[in-house]
Amino acid sequence: MTLRRWLLVSAMALAGCATSGISDRDVARLPVADRTQIITAQKSIDVAESNLAAAKVARDEAKQFRKIAVSELDASRSRLEAARSSVDLGRSARDDRTLREASRNEDAARDQLVAARAKLDYADRLVELREAKINEAEANLNAARADVDRTKLQLLQRNGMDQNIDANKLEARRQDAQERLADARSRVAQIEGEAAQLKTAWDDRRNEASHTASRGETIAPPPPPAEVPMPQMKYRDQPRGDVNDTPAAPATKQSQQPSNNIAPAP
Repeated sequence: MTLRRWLLVSAMALAGCATSGISDRDVARLPVADRTQIITAQKSIDVAESNLAAAKVARDEAKQFRKIAVSELDASRSRLEAARSSVDLGRSARDDRTLREASRNEDAARDQLVAARAKLDYADRLVELREAKINEAEANLNAARADVDRTKLQLLQRNGMDQNIDANKLEARRQDAQERLADARSRVAQIEGEAAQLKTAWDDRRNEASHTASRGETIAPPPPPAEVPMPQMKYRDQPRGDVNDTPAAPATKQSQQPSNNIAPAP
């Protein structure tokens, strides 16, 4: 690619990423090295936008998982009612063998109901967590845009191109975006810990139910929805873009875990 053509492509890219009142025409007049720096900074916005879209997909998957959990809870209640009716029949028939079998089925159905409730508790918190991650991704995108705007303004001023923009106001907007991002990440970390505890409680109840389950019909929970991989990039200073950068982020991709009764990771 010739230098002239490269400069034209760069100018078009810069014009398409304006996020403030900074003049695109002035940005296109910057030296090649400065425009290259702006284009590199723009990648943080592209990554943040991709992460926001992925976070919305993950939220929809969590909502679907919750629908399944609600259905399983209803089925568990019906199964417990049927088991109790069998116990009543065994007592009225005065058949000890039938009564013992019906009592075992009732115990198993009761344990399965407790496990189903624990699963729904986890599913509710998982949806809340995914909503919080969307808020984090949106805050991350706003912070990335504010950083790019500051970079543009600094380069323009360094090259003697005065802009009719209040630099202090722009910096205040950037600081506000960073504070909102920090708050959003703190909220995600808090809910992530709560969701992890509820998932552990559900696993415990599910294991207890499996030990007492009868040989009769059991309802298998759905396979977990796959986590959407978040794009990552190395960028100067603090990298932006990965909404899963939280203390409890899973080290193993969901698609690599064994297929079992495990729900989507927080």
